Order: sequence, then C-alpha cells, then structure tokens
Amino acid sequence: MSAQVYWIRAAHHSDITSEGYVGVSKNASKRWAYGHKWAHVKGRHDNPRLSNAIAKHGWDSLVKTVVVVAEEAYCYELENKLRPAEEIGWNLASGGCKPPVSKSRGPDYVSPLKGVPRSTPWMIGNKRLPSIEDCIAGGKKAKGRKQTPEQIAKRVAARRATLEAQGRTV
Repeated sequence: MSAQVYWIRAAHHSDITSEGYVGVSKNASKRWAYGHKWAHVKGRHDNPRLSNAIAKHGWDSLVKTVVVVAEEAYCYELENKLRPAEEIGWNLASGGCKPPVSKSRGPDYVSPLKGVPRSTPWMIGNKRLPSIEDCIAGGKKAKGRKQTPEQIAKRVAARRATLEAQGRTV
C-alpha cells in the first residue's frame, strides 16, 4: 500500500533535515486538513510545536509539500532518516514509527485527559446539556410519544397535498 512523506514548513525554511514538520500519511491533503488544521482550530492538536508554528505563521502561509510517494515501509524509513531523534524542527517524536511515540508510557501511565470533560462533536453549539432524564429516555423527549388523531389527520392531509402537487396518487 502506498503512502506519502510530507513536509510542512515556513516559506523561509530550506533544510528538510532540521526545519519544519515531516510526517507520513496515506492521504497528505486529508491529513493536513483534518489532522493538523482542524485540530489546531479546535485546540486539540497534540503537537504544541506545530500548533505554535501554525498560530505564528498562519495555516495558509505555511508551505505544504508531498516529498515522496512510495510504499509505506519505505516512507517510514525515510521519515526515520529525516527525523532520527526527538525534537527536530517542529516534530516532537523521532520518525519511522506508526503512530509516532515520543515517550514510553509504561504500565502505570495515566492520561492527562482522564476525567477532563470535553465537548463531543454532536454537542458543539448546544447551549443546554441534556438532563439525565433525557439521556435515560434516549435523548429525545418526544421519542415514542403517541400522536393524537388530529396530528395524524394533519400529517396525512399534508402528505396527500404534496403528492397531488407532484401529480402522483396516494
């Protein structure tokens, strides 16, 4: 399966071995849009060096280049040669592994986000969080509620009018 080695850099950077950010992805443009730009905008980027660079230079002024398109194993080998150690350029981890690992977590590792509430994508923009009762009931209060005969008649009449306007029959 093919992959891509990409380089994100400032316009004045010229040395791929020591400047900017080097990464590997199966689809670099998708990785740039969702893995880097979107994560930075939402404050979820896990690389503070790259996030600071995006904030400093602006996403649109950074130069994003696909360096090599080749087999996945070769791409990781090349990334390892370009980033043989931690903290080169905007990279935190050394290259050549999937996913990048900068520090060994060990058996007693506890995530710094454990117990920290984060908004989920379907809750973004909602002013009011659902109550416990709403969650237990399945999220929507009206779910499973019986309709009155008047509501049913109104819905049927609206459907018939729509079909009639389209020239179809019931």
